[in-house]
Amino acid sequence: MKSPALSASDLRAGYGAADVLRGIAFDLHAGEVIGVVGPNGCGKSTLLRALTGLLPLRSGSVRFGHRDLSEIAPRERARLCAVQPQTEAPVFDFDVRRFVLLGRHALRPLLGWAATADITAVHSALACAHLENLAGRSVRELSAGEWQRALLARALAQETPVLLLDEPVAHLDPGHRHEVHVLLRDLARSQNKAILCVSHDLNLAAEFSDRLMVMQNGTIRALGTPEDVLRDDLLQEVFDCDSLRSGKNPFSGKTGVFFAS
Repeated sequence: MKSPALSASDLRAGYGAADVLRGIAFDLHAGEVIGVVGPNGCGKSTLLRALTGLLPLRSGSVRFGHRDLSEIAPRERARLCAVQPQTEAPVFDFDVRRFVLLGRHALRPLLGWAATADITAVHSALACAHLENLAGRSVRELSAGEWQRALLARALAQETPVLLLDEPVAHLDPGHRHEVHVLLRDLARSQNKAILCVSHDLNLAAEFSDRLMVMQNGTIRALGTPEDVLRDDLLQEVFDCDSLRSGKNPFSGKTGVFFAS
């Protein structure tokens, strides 16, 4: 049987003396989108840091295919997994095209010039993120939503089999939020990418994810299809909100989340 693109086994990680993640275990397969949802402070962003090695594990393991994360050098990790962070400020006054080209760093010789494959990947990433008309603009002149799309384009330019995205639609208007989720679903299907996407938008996560991971207090409270996971009792407990209800989207037929008040 083919190994998962990414797997975590009994992860424990945290900051200082405190454990933030406890007993995290799941598999992410090629061609699959898992949406990660949960209340603020439940460990969603910490999970992505642990999966990429930015936060050392206290126990457990992370594997990319058959290989343990600890055995993979950082430069090679960047060829296997691309990350869009939740927050990052522009450091250099690059234009958008040059910023997105940074996503190709691990694929190029250390002192080499951008090759045709790099330029093609950047153009494709800019198109996917709808940034072609902003390619020559300074990243310091972008709106919050445009900057978020530039971060996504940089991750896409890496052309990795695994994508880890931390709230990629933060600051985006409804139209662009929908477009990004459609793009991620299409990338999983057409390019067989394995995508783990943290989101605070329960309805978009449910609409476009194959499975939902519901986190609570540093653990996985539930993992399964949106239809199986989005239950009234679970939603109300995890989000501490008695008004949350699950139901069918009248247009798509998918399970969604609504307020009863």
